[in-house]
Amino acid sequence: MATVSKDLADTIARNDGRYSDDPRVLRIIEYTNAWGKLAYGLEYPGQEVKYYPSEYVINPRVYWEAKS
Repeated sequence: MATVSKDLADTIARNDGRYSDDPRVLRIIEYTNAWGKLAYGLEYPGQEVKYYPSEYVINPRVYWEAKS
């Protein structure tokens, strides 16, 4: 799972899901991790819904999503 900092998540969102030469991100999921900290997970094509509720991914919610 690709988990990034809030700063990097914001940069990717500002750039419409693009960062460097990486594949385009389809969705950024904000969640609380097992240690009670906010975390940001990246979903790429073919990896949708990989951040589902568990003991490690608490209260996942869409932080940013590609429009097209």
